[in-house]
Amino acid sequence: MHTRLRLVSGTWLLLLSLNANLQPCLGQGSLTPPGPPAPTMKSLDQIEPRTPISALPCTITGPGSYYVTTNLVGTNGLSGIIISNNNITLDLNGFAMLGASGSLYAVSFSNSQTNVVVRNGTMSGWRMGVHETGGNCRNLVLEGLAIFGCATDGMLVDSAATVRNCLCSSNAAIGLSIGGGEISGCTAAYNVNSGIELNGGGIVRDCWSGYNGNYGIEVSSGIVTGCWSQNNAWSGIQVAFQGSQIIGNTCLDNNTSGSSSYAGIHVVDSGNHIEGNRVSGSGFAGISINSAFSGNIVVKNSVSGNGANNYVFNGTQIVGPLITSTVSGVITNLNPWANLSF
Repeated sequence: MHTRLRLVSGTWLLLLSLNANLQPCLGQGSLTPPGPPAPTMKSLDQIEPRTPISALPCTITGPGSYYVTTNLVGTNGLSGIIISNNNITLDLNGFAMLGASGSLYAVSFSNSQTNVVVRNGTMSGWRMGVHETGGNCRNLVLEGLAIFGCATDGMLVDSAATVRNCLCSSNAAIGLSIGGGEISGCTAAYNVNSGIELNGGGIVRDCWSGYNGNYGIEVSSGIVTGCWSQNNAWSGIQVAFQGSQIIGNTCLDNNTSGSSSYAGIHVVDSGNHIEGNRVSGSGFAGISINSAFSGNIVVKNSVSGNGANNYVFNGTQIVGPLITSTVSGVITNLNPWANLSF
């Protein structure tokens, strides 16, 4: 009997202890969903917010970003892509724009556009690759374009522009011409006329221009620096207006026509600065300044391969000492502005 009482008492004590540790069970709210599930994936516009171009001709009439989705072929008598608004980026996306017989311009500007970028693709077989006339556009950037085999110029832009890392080759007129701005890291080769033209002021730097039918690089009132001009039929670098600086370039085997009207570097105006260039084997003359002009500074250049015609200019220029001989290969003149002739 005493044993049974002890067991019952112990059982009640155990239950009371467990009950003290139990937490009350409360309701957890409605199980009814508040609404349909929201989308968990991005829309197509979020993945690729740009506007695709998959056929020609195409006229871009609204601001935004556009991209080419495939190789495109032009149509007789029409341009490929016409840009007629502002604030536009056109990405050729690595594809080719191929001109058909009689097709006009691969990319053209209809009027006075502002803030336009065209980049990253090939244009071949058009009347012209990039075309803008009138000079009223602003803030144009052309980069990463390869333009071949056009019936006239590869790229003709009358407005000031920034042109970077482009190739213009084997075009039937000028390779690349802009109305001012900057041309950098570009190549112009085998064009029937000049390779690179800079009009209206600006800079040409770190470019290569060779085997063109006229000038390698022609500049009107601008800077040419760090460029290589080679085997062009006329002058390697032509300076056509005052106030230009031609600094630190290499001109090799230009003036293949052998004309006295051209040179490795040829200057046809007053008040320019010619410094630190390497000129060699330039048909008639190395560095030549037209006798009608004066006040050009010529210092620290090195010219070879044209004998007495390494330097051709009159006494009205401002010229560093001309070193024409050395002793055992040692330069004996210590003047830092001296020009070398050998």
